[in-house]
Amino acid sequence: MAAVIALTSSTAQANLLVDPGFEAAPTQPNPILLPGGANGGWSATFNGAAYSSVAAETGNVGLLMTEGPGSAWNFEGAYQVVSGVSAGQKYTLTEDFEAASSFSSTYGPAFIQLTYFNAAGTDLGTVETGGSGANAIHFIPTANWATYSVSATAPAGAVYVAPYVAMMENGSQTTTETIYADNGTLTLVPEPATIALLGMGLSLPLYLIRRRK
Repeated sequence: MAAVIALTSSTAQANLLVDPGFEAAPTQPNPILLPGGANGGWSATFNGAAYSSVAAETGNVGLLMTEGPGSAWNFEGAYQVVSGVSAGQKYTLTEDFEAASSFSSTYGPAFIQLTYFNAAGTDLGTVETGGSGANAIHFIPTANWATYSVSATAPAGAVYVAPYVAMMENGSQTTTETIYADNGTLTLVPEPATIALLGMGLSLPLYLIRRRK
């Protein structure tokens, strides 16, 4: 049975984000300098976002983002850069969001997105977007904390993945809107062949257990 437990636990993917709950004071400039800034945690916030205690889901700090009436296409938030990427690998970003206000717009101002950089720091986009920009989702968060996710595949030449947590409105809002974000994860999606091998390894101990009975 110990072998079964070991194989099962090996399928869990490590969280590659540094400081996933924004607890550490950001040490990275914006934009993050490469290669030295890779795996160094979150950037300084940009375009009005802030690390704040009022935005924490757990711990002491979360990411606070606010857009005023009529504010349009102001992309605010934070990001980090993670190394060790190879072309064809797929990563998933999750983030917890909470709406701290009502929303007068139906646009969906909360954003999470993934993009990839080459060794020179050039944005390569993703396979899903055909190399044209990040793969992103945007949505109106609920009044209670909930988890949202996006996945993207690394194109040829990619060596870094960049997860972004952000807010942006389209200008149709007539009131001030506020969003909190906290407790993200960035994980490498296992390749189908890896999952199949793990499944084969898992079935053998179970078969032996049944035979012993």
